[in-house]
Amino acid sequence: MYSVAVIIPAAGSGKRLGASTPKAFFLLDDEPILSHTIKCFLDFSEVNQILIPLPSEYSGMSSEELQLPSDVRIRYLTGGAERFDSIQKALELVDSADLIAVHDAARPFADQEDIREVFDRAIESDAAILAVPASDTLKVVNDDDLISHTADRTKIWQALTPQVFRKDVLAKAYKKAAKDNFIGTDDASLVERIGHPVNVVSGKRTNIKITYPADVQMAEYLLQRQKKNRMQIRTGIGYDIHRLKEGRKLILGGVEIPFEKGLDGHSDADVVIHAIIDAITGALALGDIGSHFPDDDQAYKNIDSRILLRKVYELISEKGYAIGNVDATIVAERPKLISYISKMRDNLANDLNVDVGSVSVKATTSEKIGFIGREEGMSAMATVLLKKTI
Repeated sequence: MYSVAVIIPAAGSGKRLGASTPKAFFLLDDEPILSHTIKCFLDFSEVNQILIPLPSEYSGMSSEELQLPSDVRIRYLTGGAERFDSIQKALELVDSADLIAVHDAARPFADQEDIREVFDRAIESDAAILAVPASDTLKVVNDDDLISHTADRTKIWQALTPQVFRKDVLAKAYKKAAKDNFIGTDDASLVERIGHPVNVVSGKRTNIKITYPADVQMAEYLLQRQKKNRMQIRTGIGYDIHRLKEGRKLILGGVEIPFEKGLDGHSDADVVIHAIIDAITGALALGDIGSHFPDDDQAYKNIDSRILLRKVYELISEKGYAIGNVDATIVAERPKLISYISKMRDNLANDLNVDVGSVSVKATTSEKIGFIGREEGMSAMATVLLKKTI
């Protein structure tokens, strides 16, 4: 496990945005841009310190007054005249960390997976940044506004943040830059100057930097999409249990399995499918399996549970959802089920109209404990994730 100190320089004026407040405090959905940016890092246990240089007029204000997150790891400080100065001041306040991550205050949409990947790459290689490959044709222009030549865009990447470095590497780079009075355009350029290789991790293009008024419109769109996506996921948990009885077929996950006993129930008593149905109806807040397929209704007497699963899939579609993934566990002392799992997954994937890679079925025993251990019955439990589609 490694530790990370995050520096978010937020002392700039942001004149190009044309706002009456410093750019980091421009409101995006009634919340400062900086607040959204800070939240990108709060869920990482590796982050043990977040240092935020602020404009001098905000110095000494509380997080509540600033409308910024309150967290014991966050420390606000007065920034310098330039970004370089702000980061230098923050570096002096790093308590202990393996890595230093520098992130633009006006990049509130850094993806969590991208952040994780650039952290991991930096701990392996000492220096790594997020970047995206150039998508446009790039022209090199001379002083007379004439094209000198066309750059090879296959070798051109646009730098993003966070940019992450071993603490000693970044400290050495800043010390050298200060001595030479060199102000780079990003932190990687300082590290490059001391001859240290910097790895590139491909990031997402949604990791935009809000600089101009037009960027605000894109940011508002991304924020609304982000909020909508958070509301589009539902989860459910299901559980089912049946006794074993002689003279019944053993059906699990829609697969008939040779065994001296089968599960007893009104339908075919497929505990796997019943648990999954319960998880789905739970995710949709539509009650349990019995409220949809009562055990006193002759229409469901000895019915194939796959038919019931397909009916429940229709409910999912009607509500505007689709299966994200299914995870089911069978608890049975005997028989061994490993050779039937693949067919169960195929059946479930077909009935739920989802790729088999999104369906997991596992089997375990109860170690001869309880009624399952005595081979009196079997049980199954399941979880499902539903994704909004409309």
